[in-house]
Amino acid sequence: MFRTLAFINIVLTLGLIVIGGLVSADFTGLECTSWPICYAPTVDKASIYPILHRIFAGIIIILNTILFIKKPKERAVRLGLFLLILQSLLGGINFIYKLPTLVSVFHLMLSFAYIAIFAQLFVPDIEKISEKIVSYNPKAKDFVFVMLLIALVQFFFGGVIHQTATKDVCGMGENINILCNTANGIQFWPSSVAAQIHSLHKYLGILFLLTLIVYLFSIIKTALSLHGRAFKQFSFLSSSLVILFLIHLFNAKRLFLLTDTTYFQVLHLLLAVLISLNLIFLFQWFIKFEEVNLGGYQHTFASDMLSLTKPRLGLLVVSTIISGILLTGEYIDFFYLVNALVFSILIVMSATTINCYMEIDVDANMVRTKDRALPAGRVKPIYALIQGWILFIVGFLATYFFVNTATALLGALAFFSYLYVYTPMKRKSPAALFVGALPGAIPPVMGRTIVTGEIDGLAILLFTILFIWQIPHFMAISIYHKHDYAEGDIKVYPHFYSITKMKICIAVWTFLLALSAVSGYFFDLNSKNFFIASIIVNGLFFAQSLQSFFIDDEESYVAWARQYFWGSIIYLPLLLSLMIFLS
Repeated sequence: MFRTLAFINIVLTLGLIVIGGLVSADFTGLECTSWPICYAPTVDKASIYPILHRIFAGIIIILNTILFIKKPKERAVRLGLFLLILQSLLGGINFIYKLPTLVSVFHLMLSFAYIAIFAQLFVPDIEKISEKIVSYNPKAKDFVFVMLLIALVQFFFGGVIHQTATKDVCGMGENINILCNTANGIQFWPSSVAAQIHSLHKYLGILFLLTLIVYLFSIIKTALSLHGRAFKQFSFLSSSLVILFLIHLFNAKRLFLLTDTTYFQVLHLLLAVLISLNLIFLFQWFIKFEEVNLGGYQHTFASDMLSLTKPRLGLLVVSTIISGILLTGEYIDFFYLVNALVFSILIVMSATTINCYMEIDVDANMVRTKDRALPAGRVKPIYALIQGWILFIVGFLATYFFVNTATALLGALAFFSYLYVYTPMKRKSPAALFVGALPGAIPPVMGRTIVTGEIDGLAILLFTILFIWQIPHFMAISIYHKHDYAEGDIKVYPHFYSITKMKICIAVWTFLLALSAVSGYFFDLNSKNFFIASIIVNGLFFAQSLQSFFIDDEESYVAWARQYFWGSIIYLPLLLSLMIFLS
């Protein structure tokens, strides 16, 4: 019953994306003058799509709630419910404040993320192959990962083109060309932002095709070594990927040759979703196949070099940079923004890579890190060092010359303080926590300087909030990783403080965090609405910190620390989102 409801949920969400595509293509969302229920003056073609869109969304929310009641501990259900709440709030805020196109695109991508989460429940089981597998190529998995990344970027740019109705900026009908055909002639990289996005969307499509071809050549030997159900699963996923892409390619051609293209646009969107889902299934198939038949995840040189950069940490840092950008409320060129974010990511990746190089011995002694690429011996240390410095030099110089001096210097300050002050100090004193909070608090300031070119009052407020937030956040982590840190000879406060003292420290720092969050109102940096919302959010988070005083045994204390950690993860983006939307 659970899987049946989950499958219906996926189908309905696909329907929601299709109807949303029709709403965007025909601009019929303007017919709805209310939220969350769509009250249209008359029910006709202009209003039926937005009405259906709201109905489908309502049914999906009800279904996910039922799934949550049936299996509250299922990760997909909990994460899906969170995404639904986030998407609903975003839709409401977008309706009220008429937010920029990128917000609508993000709203669309949340729908895809929601489907992808539930699709994980339907990844097929893998059977154990009795014969020894001698021709398996783990690099094929890397190509699938690259195609998935390209597809997601394509999905984003396609969403921008769809939402802004700019599909004809590079020529239509007889004027269609693989390059951009503008009034100024055929150009590889046109001058307008809309045409540049359109061109990049085309070029990424070509890159996807080339990667797909390389992938198909890389799996020949692997396919020949499989048999039975494994062969059928692998063949089906790989061949369906090719078929979907070819249909997508044919539909794209029709899209640019015809005048009335509403339904072709929506089909284009749906095929993009299906291709991305196919790639997720295929990637998960490789992971499961390796676990069942090869004893675990099969690392490649490319995947190990990527793991040194800690991509998830990079995404978290980028999210705080974006918060600083959005708080400026000023116009910013799209590709200037993309370049600034990419260059910032390079600096973050360089720091994490060199950090891995500097802490090989520490990682080798800790259970959760000893299988990383360097301590496990899969990558030579010199490769990590070279990669780290190349990433920093490129990221710093590009930021300096193509963004601005302030952002480049802040990036360099974060880089050097993290590597050459915090990293060696954390083996000597738990006070390194406060030093490490410095580079951790710089990213939102960089977001501010990317737009303004200078450090102002709001940048200082963001720095203060991020700096204080990290203290109780990492204190909570050090509680439940206390023994692991001891094995790695890393000094943390739970090694020196009693349980009672740790409870007091976390509560005090959480209270200071609340004070810093609401202080902006008294310096005319935040609105009254944010001040009220911030009091509520900080009150709830502070209450969570006080829960520890009602816990006596150590096991419950460690469990509370984990809960506080997750509370802090929810708190920060929620607070920054409120600051952005209620500014």
